[in-house]
Amino acid sequence: MAKTLNIALAGAGMISWHHLVAWRNVGARARVIAVCDPDTARAASRAEEFSIPRTYGDADTMFGAETIDAIDVASPRATHANWVDAAAARAIDVLCQKPMTPTFAESEALVARVQGKCRLMVHENWRFRPWYRDLKRWIDAGELGDVLLARVSMITAGLLPDANGHRPSLERQPFMQHEERLMIAEVLIHHLDVMRFLCGELRVVAACAAHTVPDVRGETLAAIFLETASGAPIEVTGTMAAPGYPPRPPDRLEIIGSKASATFERSELCLLGPTPRSQRYDGERGYQASFDGVIAHFADCLETGARFETGPDDNLETLRLVEHASTPRKVQRSIRSLHRRMISTSLFPRWIHRRCWSTSTSWKRTSRGSSRRAVRTASDGDRTRRRTRHPRSPKNK
Repeated sequence: MAKTLNIALAGAGMISWHHLVAWRNVGARARVIAVCDPDTARAASRAEEFSIPRTYGDADTMFGAETIDAIDVASPRATHANWVDAAAARAIDVLCQKPMTPTFAESEALVARVQGKCRLMVHENWRFRPWYRDLKRWIDAGELGDVLLARVSMITAGLLPDANGHRPSLERQPFMQHEERLMIAEVLIHHLDVMRFLCGELRVVAACAAHTVPDVRGETLAAIFLETASGAPIEVTGTMAAPGYPPRPPDRLEIIGSKASATFERSELCLLGPTPRSQRYDGERGYQASFDGVIAHFADCLETGARFETGPDDNLETLRLVEHASTPRKVQRSIRSLHRRMISTSLFPRWIHRRCWSTSTSWKRTSRGSSRRAVRTASDGDRTRRRTRHPRSPKNK
């Protein structure tokens, strides 16, 4: 019989409740022996609720006092790297909430630092929701055929005042009000990962974002346009400021295949085509089930030595999409300015003018003798290179 894993939890905020329920559901294979949070009263409250024997206010004290097999990091993203580095220095395995770090570059550096020192898994749980696991089984069984088009959206009113003047998303997760990279890096990161999980590796083609809630620091609306390795278009869109919508509705997803199609809407997964069927889910149970699935998978892999489904190499690909979709403002302005010049000479589709920027292609003018040739340069992972010759504008004829 495998030994019982001694688990420490870093962070006692809102999300930690779901982590601790999941560890409890693992059963005798693991026990949470300590909770660490600089807010010691909050740590004590969580410990009392889940019968955890000890609490700590700082990492060094906890690591010095406890014998820990693995640590579950559920603290704010800015602290993730410190926790992972500290655990790796002590050969303690880590389950780290998404994102690993605030930026892609920091995550790459962290993965390189801890490689070979500990086992690291990222807690990216959206793909573990029961409906997405079932849909993945349909796809892997060939029931949809080749994916021709897919889109997923997350539309809520969570950042808007309800009938009582409360904003549900901010009451649930207050940090969102001041998060600089909100809609893409905090929210739609889940949906980008789901689409990778369902459709295979993706490349960002273009992205749009907007700030629509004045006192929320980050973007509150975004649309990301991607493509699969075969060129199938993928859309990931969302906002948390949609009037008339519920504060936490389920995702809406459509996948069009060569043999059949699938939809997920209002908590119902449907297969459309020659052999139609459907299945309904309880949204709240499914939410907790995603935490249960991640943590059970982590425990299983620690016991068996199997590869983590959301290990660092896999998660870096999701973070790469986030980074490509979150082009820095100065780059966005430069690209939008170039788009406007191209639009003025009818060299580019007009829709791109609306707060939209390409994140995986770069355009440049060559010499005058080349007749305004625009070169589309392949992004990372894209090995194609195309040249498009545009006609001269009247003034140059």
